[in-house]
Amino acid sequence: MGELTSTGSLRVGKVNFINTLPVFYPLESGAIEHDFDIIANTPAVLNTLLASDQIDLGVVSSIEYGRNFEKYVLLPDLSISCKTRVCSVLLLSTLPLQQLNDQEILLTPKSDTSIALLKLLLSRRFEIIPHYRVSDYHLEGSSWPDGAKAVLAIGDDALRLQKSPSVTLALDLGAAWYEWTGHPFVFAVWALRCGSLAQRDGQVHQAHATLLAARDYGLNHLEEIARSVDQCSWFSRKECLQYLQTIEYDLDSDKQAGLKLFFDMLCEAGELSRRVPLNFLPVSTDK
Repeated sequence: MGELTSTGSLRVGKVNFINTLPVFYPLESGAIEHDFDIIANTPAVLNTLLASDQIDLGVVSSIEYGRNFEKYVLLPDLSISCKTRVCSVLLLSTLPLQQLNDQEILLTPKSDTSIALLKLLLSRRFEIIPHYRVSDYHLEGSSWPDGAKAVLAIGDDALRLQKSPSVTLALDLGAAWYEWTGHPFVFAVWALRCGSLAQRDGQVHQAHATLLAARDYGLNHLEEIARSVDQCSWFSRKECLQYLQTIEYDLDSDKQAGLKLFFDMLCEAGELSRRVPLNFLPVSTDK
């Protein structure tokens, strides 16, 4: 994790996965000017940094907002979502799905939202009750973790590991959610600490405008972004472009409905203690 600065710049959390490049590549390449301190890490670490006031705003797991919504406001029209497939949040298995009952599934510690979604899907949609173990399993290329029957993998890990010859099942959690509910799934939101809003209202609204401009630039330059990704044996420029085209970065009414449904299901399952409202950054009062 990079050092946190004490400057007047807003501290902005960046998930260090390829799927955030349509927002962050324009900022970090200089295509869109900004004065952010950008701090990169996994979704789970960014959740902790936002909760502990070590960043002001950033991309965080949807469930982090759900657990602590009274501390945050959502930035409108920004998310990491999918309408059907997401391609990088996968249950990967050496066994058929129905044979996973009573088997152990390794859970990545990098994303709380993906863990919650997997548990909902397996228990409520597929009626499968496995054993779960959080494991920071070590991956080398697309090699399968020793002794594992099934693994929840996210982000770049999922893009690599699904190529393993050991994999006989790759359940895309975004597609499974859509087939079940008919709604898009919102994996991550842009959340802002209420304290940062109170202290720096004008700066926050300018930051929101900058992020929207960066997203729009990025979505219009996906081929350029795909070329910027370090080429490696497991992910070509063409694969990168196809992958980025499956991700959506807005938070329209259908995505909001899907997010509310997810929170309601977690509340019914006892994973959240109360119903979760979607509180958005208020419109700026600046003239």
